[in-house]
Amino acid sequence: MGIAEETQVPGNRTFVASTEIKGSKILTVKDEKLGTIKEVMIDSERGRIAYVVFACDCFLGMKCKFFAIPWGALHASRGDYILKVDKEAFKTAEGLDEDVWTLNHNDLAKVYEQYNLHPYWEI
Repeated sequence: MGIAEETQVPGNRTFVASTEIKGSKILTVKDEKLGTIKEVMIDSERGRIAYVVFACDCFLGMKCKFFAIPWGALHASRGDYILKVDKEAFKTAEGLDEDVWTLNHNDLAKVYEQYNLHPYWEI
């Protein structure tokens, strides 16, 4: 078995550079802009995207906040990402510290629970 055979990728997989994800818009299903992806957080032990750090646009008079969004809660659409939530949900939601975006497993499990997703490390 040669190197080329070992590195061939099935045609149905899509790969995206993290630099293309960062800066992408997050929209509601109603095509309303929620904000942008500021960072992609990777679980280096498991080799998986754990979550993205999302900067919520300042809307409805609220202060700008940062949130952790499970990768599985986002759906790619034309270079942007769709999140199935109402934008009002972020108005009262607790965000991340402006300069501390890392979460421990307990905090991340709570984030996954908010989105009704099983944590990726349990699947």
